Amino acid sequence: MVQWLEALIQRTSPVVFVLCLLLFLVLGLAFGLAVARRRVAGNAATSRRLGRRGREKAIKLLRRYGFELLDEEVSAPGLVQVDSRLEEYTVRADALVRRKRRTYVAEFKNGPASGSITNRATRRQLLEYSCVFGTDGVLLVDANGGRIHYVRFVSAASKGRKALVGSTS
Repeated sequence: MVQWLEALIQRTSPVVFVLCLLLFLVLGLAFGLAVARRRVAGNAATSRRLGRRGREKAIKLLRRYGFELLDEEVSAPGLVQVDSRLEEYTVRADALVRRKRRTYVAEFKNGPASGSITNRATRRQLLEYSCVFGTDGVLLVDANGGRIHYVRFVSAASKGRKALVGSTS
């Protein structure tokens, strides 16, 4: 095989050899990109399928505990003041539910890390919901763990604790 390749290289002009080499590189790159695209598309489909299953499990869990599903994928406008101007943005939560005349905004989580209030992104998301949605509370629904957590944010300053740690006095 090696001898055949060496003979081919000796018989072929350098320009043709370089062009063939470039052609093989381009074909290899195109093949690699096609494989990568297919893998990304497969991952996205898997993620959507897992999300759909998690949503179904969360809704069943809420109903089992007496919650009525009012709406799914609910949106609400958020307002933030930056300097002297108001900026509006939209927040979307997984569901709006009711139980015993109280309305809650619910966030469904399907993974062990994201389903915990110790997860920074989840905690910030729920804090934003508590500020934007005018509900009686916020629920974190851990679909895999089969738990519904009532979440309420309490100011450390209101509990007599220092709000800022490591202040520069």
